[in-house]
Amino acid sequence: MNFSPIVAPIVEGHGEVQAVRQLVTRIAIEHLNTWVEVAQPFRLDAGKMRKPDELAKAVRLQAVRVQGRPGGVLILRDGDDNDVDCPVELARLIAPAPELVPVAVEVVIARHEYEAWFLAAAESLRGHPAMRDDATAPRRPETRRGAKTQLQAMMHESYKETLHQARFSSLMDLAAAANNSRSFRRMIHAVETLLASKPK
Repeated sequence: MNFSPIVAPIVEGHGEVQAVRQLVTRIAIEHLNTWVEVAQPFRLDAGKMRKPDELAKAVRLQAVRVQGRPGGVLILRDGDDNDVDCPVELARLIAPAPELVPVAVEVVIARHEYEAWFLAAAESLRGHPAMRDDATAPRRPETRRGAKTQLQAMMHESYKETLHQARFSSLMDLAAAANNSRSFRRMIHAVETLLASKPK
């Protein structure tokens, strides 16, 4: 029987479907020195992600992939809401009640967008042909909205999630991203917590 840990993600964007698999795998190997199986991510568009019943349904579906093994469900979404600015508060609001889910669930809010993590490690992306050689991480990359626009200003071409997100996730310096981004440190902690979670 296979008891390797498994993480089953729920994401918003098409680009994140592949990107999150790259990212979770790299965090497990490079930061935690372990292997993880990443299940097929469940994409829940932004509108449905913000509906508690739709999110709960997605969590239950992903939980089936994990049951009986270490690991859990990872909910990853952008923190671009206008009504709740604090990522910690937003994560608390959308997290399902533990007694309603048979596996561990971790919520990560990328402030304000997933692309802010690329900004936090911009220098490490210079090796990609789409990036300019002078790409530099801005100070406090999470403080302003519009990470995609800022990222595109460092590129030779238009930024497209489905084209660039997974590749940038495989190239970015995880240590630099963690150093410059509080929400990315939260991402690392969430993966670590899920990998340490035992079957319920």
